[in-house]
Amino acid sequence: MAPSLLFPASEYLPTGTDREPALKEVLDWADRAAATTTDDALLSFFGQPLDARTLRLTGLHHVAVYLGDYRREEDFEAWLETVREHPGLSRVSSGPSHIAPRVHGTPGHWINLTTGRGTEVEFFTCRAYGEWAGLPADRKRSLMSHLGLSVDTADQVRRVLDYLAGFDSVELLAYAPEDELGHTYGHLLRTDTERVLELVHAGRSHA
Repeated sequence: MAPSLLFPASEYLPTGTDREPALKEVLDWADRAAATTTDDALLSFFGQPLDARTLRLTGLHHVAVYLGDYRREEDFEAWLETVREHPGLSRVSSGPSHIAPRVHGTPGHWINLTTGRGTEVEFFTCRAYGEWAGLPADRKRSLMSHLGLSVDTADQVRRVLDYLAGFDSVELLAYAPEDELGHTYGHLLRTDTERVLELVHAGRSHA
């Protein structure tokens, strides 16, 4: 994934009066990032062209953005309230991160939403805790921010993940057959660049 697809988030989750302008900035950025084609996303991540049709990838599903770490749960709750009150957003939902504690050793949260332009966006934030807290901010953004590509069927998700995980310097980071939103998804990690790519089948609506 190209560096330009990593939103330059601050080290910590914006608080107070900084939340609203930061939210507007990241939403505008996500809408622009949503113009990335499937072919460009694959090329950026793998460093070589791949045939999206053969892999049964049907387009961009979502843009995932890391917002920075939070120090207190209250900081995240205030951010979530700012998102819920922001005009033009729909289908806002939130939950605990499954990957952050299992892979990075720290709690975290996700927020899923749809922008006024129809872009599905996922926000992530982790608590500044343990070894994670000591990582450079740009590395955190690299490990958590990513594009999600749509797969045409749920059973194809694992097949294509296993195939792509056979590429040099690529490994399967996580796989979930169905989450709270009804998505079947998995994450690939480039161990040499620490970039992440997600493959997802949307399943039932989360509306």
